Order: sequence, then C-alpha cells, then structure tokens
Amino acid sequence: MKCPRIRFLNIQPFGSNFIIEDPYGISETILVKPSFLLLLSLMDGTKNDTEIKAEYFRKTGVLLKDEEYREILNFLKERGFLEDENFFEKLKLKRKEMLLKKIKEPFHAGIAYPAEKEKLKELLQKHILNQHKESVLGILVPHMDLRIALPTYGKTYGMSSAQPETVVILGVSHYLHETPFSVCPLHYKTPLGIAETDEEIIKEIKNTFDHDVFHDILSYEKEHSIEFQMIFIKYLFPKAKVVPIIISYGDENFLKVVSERLSRVFEKRNILLISSVDLSHVGKKFGDRVSYDPSKRDKDYIQLLSNLDSYESFHLLNSDGNRTRIDGQFTNFVFLEILKNLGASKGKEIDYQIYYEKETDSIVTYCGMIFR
Repeated sequence: MKCPRIRFLNIQPFGSNFIIEDPYGISETILVKPSFLLLLSLMDGTKNDTEIKAEYFRKTGVLLKDEEYREILNFLKERGFLEDENFFEKLKLKRKEMLLKKIKEPFHAGIAYPAEKEKLKELLQKHILNQHKESVLGILVPHMDLRIALPTYGKTYGMSSAQPETVVILGVSHYLHETPFSVCPLHYKTPLGIAETDEEIIKEIKNTFDHDVFHDILSYEKEHSIEFQMIFIKYLFPKAKVVPIIISYGDENFLKVVSERLSRVFEKRNILLISSVDLSHVGKKFGDRVSYDPSKRDKDYIQLLSNLDSYESFHLLNSDGNRTRIDGQFTNFVFLEILKNLGASKGKEIDYQIYYEKETDSIVTYCGMIFR
C-alpha cells in the first residue's frame, strides 16, 4: 500500500478552525476543521492507508469508511496537497510559467502600500526626509509592514546620497525555500514603473554557482522582504537596475564562500547593497507564553553589525538558538561580508523601533542602519 505524504503547507488558526495556504500558490486556500487537520498530520509518508485510518480512530473514536477516505485522498490529490507526481508536475509548470512571464507583478500593492502612482509618490515624499546625507555602500532597512514602519524606512533611505547604477537587495524567505540562496531574474512591476533587473550581473551570478539559482523562483511571488524595497528604489533611483537575492540558510563557511563569489561579481560596479531584515519576534504569535522586551538582545546585535562583525553577530544568535527570532542571521552575515570586501568599515544606527501587537501580545522590533 502507498504511504500518502502531505507536502509543506502554511497553517494558521482561524477561530476554532484552521486556514491551509499553499506557499507556492499552486493550490487554493482552504478552511478546515481540527479533525481534518489531524488527519493530514497522519499523512507523513510513513503510514499506509490502513495505518492512517487506525491511528485516526484511536485519536478521535471516528472510523473513516473506505469510500469517505478515498474521497478525501482524491480531494487532496486533485488540489495538489499531496507530495506526488501530480504536485511535482504542477510545481514544474508553475516555475516555468513564472520565468516565462519576465515581469513580477506586485502582490502587496493596494494592501501594504498604495497601488496608485500619485498616492504612492505622495506617501513616499512625505516620509523620506530631506536631511543630512552621507555617502554609503549599504543600508539595512526593515521589511516590516509599511503601514507601521514607514518612518524608519524614510529616515534610513533619506540618509543616503548614493546614486547607484544597480541596487542589490538581500532579503529573507518567509516561504518554502529549498536552496541556501537564490536570485530572481524577473523585472519588478511597481506603481512607479518597472524596476528592471540587471541581467548582466544576474547572468554572471548564475554562472558562478553550481546550483540552479533560479530554482526557488516561486518564493518571490509574495515575498515582501524584496517587494517592499522596490518602491523605494524606483522612487529614489528611477534609472537603477536591481538584483533581488534571498539568503535562506547556511553555516559560516558556506556563507563566506557565497559572499566572496558575490563580491567578485559586484566589485568595480556602482552598486548599493540593501539588507532587508527585521529584528526580534517574540510573544504568543511566535510561540512564547507571553511577550517580553527583546531590546537588550537587539542592541547587542546592532552593535556587532555596526562593527561589521559578521562572525560574532552570527555566533550571538547561534549561542542560544536565536531565542528572540531575529530573522536576519544568514542575510546579514552575507551583507556584512560583501560590505567589507567592497571597502566598508563602519555602520551606524539611524532608528530603532518596538512594535507591540496588543491583540496577540506579540512584539516585532526593527531598525534602520547605514554603512560606509
């Protein structure tokens, strides 16, 4: 007998039920009861149909009839929730379709920021301050919801006097990402126009690495750590090209190699490097019993970033399993290493904020920094 296996899915509570969302966007979002979610959890690839039904009966007291169970399996198969040939074929087709489009449509326009050109320009003009500017090689900015963190975006971007030919965005993955890092070759559509990718640089990166750097293209479809920065880039540097990169995981040795190879691609080019990261995530929303103040950990981390200390900042988070869930651990290691290779010597904090969500007793912190 076959052992059905549910593929990776995003699951969120919704009242007394659960929302199941496909991170790849292949399958439609569905709302299910806890009993249905329990059944899915038993489909882990180690149990056959008889064993699944028996385990479900032991846990719920409900005996699934053969016909009812087959209907559920067909439902899951048709919608691509099972990790089988049908899903992998759908995944292959989805990747191919996205690459052929050439242009990445905005996912968050009209939700996190205005979809209308003039409204967006007015909003950015209001928050990007005309202040003392410095020559910078890199900036660290949040990817926090723009409706909350826009002042920090504005202060940080407003400090830069750079006029880059290419902006390299190092983001993090909020969705399933199989390879340690990837590159998106698609142009990004924004309400302010198309942010064109630097095809020459992307081709050079592709030829520098052994793995397919486009393999995780679907992770970019909803990825706000990349998309949010595009509107600032298009507003401030309308003629600049972009290189969107996601750093997903890796140890120091691997990330060091990635950094060195990317640095060789970027050297002697007029680039601005962006690290798009938030800081701590604590509280009930993130699995803690209660929220607490993570600012001490954040400040220690920011100080190490300011000193461009890639190894110590990485080890700080590793020392206790990244207990406050700072999401920039891998991205910032690569960011700092590239900056050092390009001649940067110091970073400076521009802004630091703590956002408290009362409804969930949860906290997200974020900051803005410049590096020169």
